[in-house]
Amino acid sequence: MKKVLLLGASGNVGTGFIEDYLENYDWKKEYQLIIGVHKTSSFAEKLETRKFSLTDLDSLRKAFEGIDVIINLAANPSPSASFTDLIEPNIIGAYNVFNVALEKKCSRVIFASSVHAIKGYDLDYKVRGEDAPKPLTIYGATKAFGEALCYTFSSNSDLSCIAIRIGAYAAKDEMCSVCSERTDYHYVVSQRDLSQLMHKSIIAKKELKYAILSGISNNKKHNMDLKLAKELVGYSPQDDAYEICGK
Repeated sequence: MKKVLLLGASGNVGTGFIEDYLENYDWKKEYQLIIGVHKTSSFAEKLETRKFSLTDLDSLRKAFEGIDVIINLAANPSPSASFTDLIEPNIIGAYNVFNVALEKKCSRVIFASSVHAIKGYDLDYKVRGEDAPKPLTIYGATKAFGEALCYTFSSNSDLSCIAIRIGAYAAKDEMCSVCSERTDYHYVVSQRDLSQLMHKSIIAKKELKYAILSGISNNKKHNMDLKLAKELVGYSPQDDAYEICGK
């Protein structure tokens, strides 16, 4: 069975994906999900765990042994973080994951990019995967760097690299706060939609060497084009944040 290693499992996106994986019998028939952890995990009794550090190459080599697909959610997630706080997890760490994945002959890396990589575009322009990044923050720039690494590694090796530009994530119990705190819902992605996109990126045909996919729900207003996600991996988002929020 294919083995999938999830890095950054303790964050909201990682936790949501693990919950949906455990609840979905069909997913569990297709691959074994393994959790990469720094210390401990609340899911340790249900799933295999492997310890790792983004800046410790030996720990990454050990964690990646026998792994087919890496999902890299591990990063500093703060849009306001300083370059000093971003350089190790988001720059060096991102490179290390791709490099060790190649060394250990993994077949695919799924990189968690962000809507912050393209925040410089106007809301009335629908950003495509092939459009150049336009980050407004250093955090967004680190995500653009990760997207560039996807292209570099996929172009120069057998490694398949998929970047998902994750929007404003809403876990199952967080949609109400999203509705009350936001003035627009263009970038919102529900837990079940993002989990589906991640799952379909894992099982996508091996011939898919490189892609940048939009990680948003099927919102009636959105400025990230969903065409590539639908065509390349079969993404079928179920939610519309505007409908859910009554807008």
